[in-house]
Amino acid sequence: MQLTLDIPDTVNLTASDAQIMLAVKLFETKKLPLGKAAEVAGLSYRTFHELLIKYDVPIITMTKDDVRMEVENAQKYL
Repeated sequence: MQLTLDIPDTVNLTASDAQIMLAVKLFETKKLPLGKAAEVAGLSYRTFHELLIKYDVPIITMTKDDVRMEVENAQKYL
C-alpha cells in the first residue's frame, strides 16, 4: 500500500522521519509486529529495536496474567 500525506512545510519532517514515526506507532498500537514495523520504517530489526528504546516504547507488553501463564506452562516441562 502506498500512502500520500500533505504535511505543512512548517513541520520540520522528512519523508523518512514520517515513515519511522508511523512504524513506531503501528508497533506501539499492536498493529504490526516488531519485524514488520522495522520493515515499514526501512530499518534493520536491531536499529528499530534501539529506536523503540530511545522513544520509550516497550518492546514486551506482557500483563501479569500473561507472565503467570508463561511460568505455569514452563513449569510443566521442568
